[in-house]
Amino acid sequence: MTLRSGKDSECLGWKEHHIKQGNGKGGWIVKPSEYQFLHYSETGCSTGFGLVQMDNGEVVFLGAYRGTRDWGTSSPNPKDIKERVSIAFSNDRGDIWSEFETVPDASGRPMMLAYLGKGNLTFTASWNKKHYRFFSNDYGRTWKERIPVQLPSNSRFWATEGNPLVDRDASTGSVTRMAEIGFNYAPKTWPMKPCDAFIRWSNDGGQTWTDETKPEAWRWQVEYKGKKYIRSVCEGSLVRAKNGWLVASLRMDTLPQYLSFARDSLEGTAVSISKDDGLTWSPLQTVCDTGRHHAHLLSMPNGDIIMTLTVRIDTKGGKLASYRRGCEAIVSRDNGLTWDTDHKYILDEYEFYDGAKWFNGECGHLYSTLLDNGFILTTHNNYLSKGASLIRWQP
Repeated sequence: MTLRSGKDSECLGWKEHHIKQGNGKGGWIVKPSEYQFLHYSETGCSTGFGLVQMDNGEVVFLGAYRGTRDWGTSSPNPKDIKERVSIAFSNDRGDIWSEFETVPDASGRPMMLAYLGKGNLTFTASWNKKHYRFFSNDYGRTWKERIPVQLPSNSRFWATEGNPLVDRDASTGSVTRMAEIGFNYAPKTWPMKPCDAFIRWSNDGGQTWTDETKPEAWRWQVEYKGKKYIRSVCEGSLVRAKNGWLVASLRMDTLPQYLSFARDSLEGTAVSISKDDGLTWSPLQTVCDTGRHHAHLLSMPNGDIIMTLTVRIDTKGGKLASYRRGCEAIVSRDNGLTWDTDHKYILDEYEFYDGAKWFNGECGHLYSTLLDNGFILTTHNNYLSKGASLIRWQP
């Protein structure tokens, strides 16, 4: 099939792709999957930040577009640097996509995409250089409502990335509550000082937020070269396990040995669990201490929880293992208590080293959605491709 996705470009649709799964003995099992790029145009960069399949069967892709092909670098034209929120639709689980369109007035990188049922969608982005929450009630075709993002109790900014929790009534499927993780820090304190990370709740589809808490379990102390450091977490994703627990995947502050580099690519990922609906949280369980983050959580029908992760730096045992970049997935079969890293999936991989800094990983940001046929659709950004990667796979 021919994929049309962009005003000036014709993409080629799904291509044969292979993912690898660890066999538990240090080797790999190769499995078939599918891969494609979505490009807004021939002259810009397109990146993916959200995916969801709605109750009408359509899949929504939410991304960001910038006019320059130089991702992450300066441009002589400031208008080229501005990222504009873009959206596309597929009614066949990603085989064919509509032309990309920009969401009017929405700029920056869209975060916390959530589908609330009956055509209602929401995400956060910028408008007039301020942070807003956008709403659609017609399956993403128009975005007429927007409200300022509610600030946290310390009155600083509210930053997010990951997926929110959307609780639904078991009998009707209607949304009952939402929860999201956000963070901030005092000016000029990152990365030396710990972030402030919060979780808060909404009973009206993201219009207002209450019951904000700052879990103490999400902070810990590290000693390095005789000095003690308080570390914390920042962005995070949430999912409700089959037994009712809340599971949070959390991006960890940079460890003390890497603070001098001042690069967020060196941050890792940990998991925390609440067995009392968010009142208290378990101590952090480190999944990866360095180089893997942007974790997204999916609850599967059989009770498994799947975490997809960006691999910006491939480390093992505190040392650089390779120059492999890309995207991985790991599974928990016990409601988030343990994660099977021996049988992890490598969804996308490529070697990259720019000859300058070993911690420069030209990839980042992801989102996954469970399709109605049991496959998972993951968007992950390979910056070298200048397009948003899509991987359709089955665990």
